[in-house]
Amino acid sequence: MTETQVHPRSVPLREVERELLRQMKQLQGADERPIQRARMANLVIYCARQERAVQLYDEIPEVAAVHPARVLLLLADEESPSTELKATVLVRPLRIDGRGFGFCEQVTLEVGRGAVHHLPFAARALLIGDLPTNLWWAAPIPPPFAGPILHDLSECVQQIVYDSLGWTDPARAVAAAATWLDRVERAERSGRWRVASDVNWRRLKYWRRMLTQALEGAEDRGLFDSIGEIRVEHGPHAVVQAWMLMSWLTGQLGWKVRGGKVEPGVEMAWSCHNATGEPLVRIVRREEGPHEIQRIRMGFHIDGRDSLLDLFVQDGRRLAARVEGVEEAARTMTIPPQPPAELVGRQLSDRERDPVFRASMGVAQVMARSLLE
Repeated sequence: MTETQVHPRSVPLREVERELLRQMKQLQGADERPIQRARMANLVIYCARQERAVQLYDEIPEVAAVHPARVLLLLADEESPSTELKATVLVRPLRIDGRGFGFCEQVTLEVGRGAVHHLPFAARALLIGDLPTNLWWAAPIPPPFAGPILHDLSECVQQIVYDSLGWTDPARAVAAAATWLDRVERAERSGRWRVASDVNWRRLKYWRRMLTQALEGAEDRGLFDSIGEIRVEHGPHAVVQAWMLMSWLTGQLGWKVRGGKVEPGVEMAWSCHNATGEPLVRIVRREEGPHEIQRIRMGFHIDGRDSLLDLFVQDGRRLAARVEGVEEAARTMTIPPQPPAELVGRQLSDRERDPVFRASMGVAQVMARSLLE
């Protein structure tokens, strides 16, 4: 690959395509060797803060390495009063699957808070018409509360990717999320396929797998009905992640949520109903630690005595599961690194609706409403 480098350049919106071609030629070099444009889709990214845009700028090559795309980074700077739309163009070298090189086209469109409504129209003018379009909602506000800007941006997209990690006012956001998901994915309204995906659900893949393995055969032995309490401990900002895992597990166990209570910033708890009693689900916040689930403790009755299933993060790299009082080695599962950019890139390539996720969100909505009553 040529060692020629290009730098971001601001141009009028009407000059963006011409500037993309110019930078591509510059990277091609004097010998005019064939070049590869890496684009399986259009990727529109929306954020509302300069510092978040800087993070995204660094993550875009990692996302594009997993899911090559023409990238439109939209910044609605809530700190700026400007009404002028600024377009910045950059063609970036991209290593694809570790084998060869391609080039990723990136256009950053920036406006102040008074001109946010211009972004959807500017973005549509730059989409490649014969490619699918994905929207990565990288703003901190939950999608159900985003208002007209999200509606306008998603009008022509096939997938919306968002991340519930760190949502403030989680009960209200989760209560609204399932209804919003149903509205977004209702295909008959527009006649087009559309799916919405939460990166936070993807983070739970290994926890769900470990729980499934740990509980294998438990239903036949009547353990599901003997569970008295499930306690989940999580780090700061990970309450929705823990909540989603518990809504999934509650559904798997066949429990019905009866009521809930919350001590903000400390604990959420729900009483449930099963065939033999009223088990309790508790989500407890740790003051320190990674922004993720740290431990799950599940009390149950087996062989005439009380016991406890303990699942926890071991050495930061593995999940471990053990039953207290049983003399055997803990079952472990390695957790591969899950950088945010890679999670998003893989989600963009996974365009099928996930019925398990949707069912879990339905349970989560019931749990949320019980806290708000």
